[in-house]
Amino acid sequence: MKDKRYLWIVAIVVIILAVGVGLVIKFALTRDQRIIKYKAGNAYLAIEILDDDLAHFEFGAGAGPDASLPLYTTPMVCKTDYAGPARLSNNGRGVLETEALKLTVEAGSLCISLTDTTKQPAVALAQLCPQDLEAQSFTLAPNDIRHVYGLGEHFPAPNTANGDWVGQRVEPGGSFGNAMLPYNGGYTGNAQFPIMYALGDAGENYALFLDHVYAQTWDLSSSPWVISTEGGTVRGYLMTGPDLPDLRSDYLELVGRPPVPPKKMFGVWVSEYGYDNWAELEDKLSTLRANHFPVDGFVMDLQWFGGVNAPSHMGNVAWDTEQFPDPAQKIASLRDEQGVGLMLIEESYVDATRPEHKTLTDLGYFPRRCEGCPPVHVFGWWGDGGMLDWTNPAAADYWHDTKRQPLVDMGVIGHWTDLGEPELYFDNAWYVGLPQLDLHSHRDIHNLYNFKWIESIYRGYMAQSVGSQSVGSQPAVGARHA
Repeated sequence: MKDKRYLWIVAIVVIILAVGVGLVIKFALTRDQRIIKYKAGNAYLAIEILDDDLAHFEFGAGAGPDASLPLYTTPMVCKTDYAGPARLSNNGRGVLETEALKLTVEAGSLCISLTDTTKQPAVALAQLCPQDLEAQSFTLAPNDIRHVYGLGEHFPAPNTANGDWVGQRVEPGGSFGNAMLPYNGGYTGNAQFPIMYALGDAGENYALFLDHVYAQTWDLSSSPWVISTEGGTVRGYLMTGPDLPDLRSDYLELVGRPPVPPKKMFGVWVSEYGYDNWAELEDKLSTLRANHFPVDGFVMDLQWFGGVNAPSHMGNVAWDTEQFPDPAQKIASLRDEQGVGLMLIEESYVDATRPEHKTLTDLGYFPRRCEGCPPVHVFGWWGDGGMLDWTNPAAADYWHDTKRQPLVDMGVIGHWTDLGEPELYFDNAWYVGLPQLDLHSHRDIHNLYNFKWIESIYRGYMAQSVGSQSVGSQPAVGARHA
């Protein structure tokens, strides 16, 4: 009894001394404590430290997520099985620290300050603050950052190759995000990829990835920078590292590295609107070869499946054998005798006159006016009919198995996912969407639409064991916006 009382007295004295002199008592979080939450009024910040140089965060309103479960990730994120940092300390007063980074959370504002602790002395990189959680806007202090790269597919001033966004606004293409925009006499895609690489002149660098699928504006024209978006809860990742290649590698580890396409795809490919028959394609090939162009492939537009002149063949996704007879033999001949591959255009739209339209309607594979309602009707330059719901895995797999796989079996090596912004859509449609979050509107899936389309091609190749023996025979996927 005497020894036990002595131990208790010693423990109490140590705690009193630690508090009295301001010492920080550090402890490692267990798996049951993987989420650290901070509250300020009705707002919360949740942080999950995934690696020594990678922090996952979530801003929202209400009670916040279950602290024992990982934070939600959208389909943009591939890796979710991080082992955690080698060391993590939490002083209980808003400071989290690993061997590579330190996060400091302000109690009243929920601002996150990011510090790189591998530098000597440690370098304060940024401060991310929720400005208005209702309007979903944030400020980002630039500190000593002088250059920002990334943030998607945007075309600024013609005849320039400078991708630095500091001093400029990066705006979405439309109210939902991805869109085609007029540019320098033509149309180009404006598509968001919400990864920001920030670099200073003295080796300061970090990356911020918003795992958020709604339209975003990044205003880097004044200080502090302002990020504006919508859609409720906002999640993202903060990354540190010694240099830009390391940050890029960490980002690709997080979102996944694309398979290497066939070697042939790195050569010279030719396209026009469009080749009306095999004879026209072979004439172009003959002329190019005569002038010593090293042609590796042809990209074929709408004519290959019959075109869209009334009655429209949109949704056919099968060869027009009147103009392109015996396609399997011709593909083999082009490949074996000429060393030429083919990439075929593919659309999400299905004209109402096509038999496929009734089949897909009966299966429920088009977006609907509401859950359980009839499909929406889309009108366009190609005719009118339905638009495939790529967020429905059953619809995407059916399309691959019945439409795309027969072409792969013939020897087609590339797939051109056309107008995947999408170009035409029904604003108030209901999609399968993200059922885990009960998100089914067009606004919820707009910027994931082409992503899910391309994902279906990869999934189809894997399911059919195409390319499983060789990285070089993975699918090649191209996207065009006009």
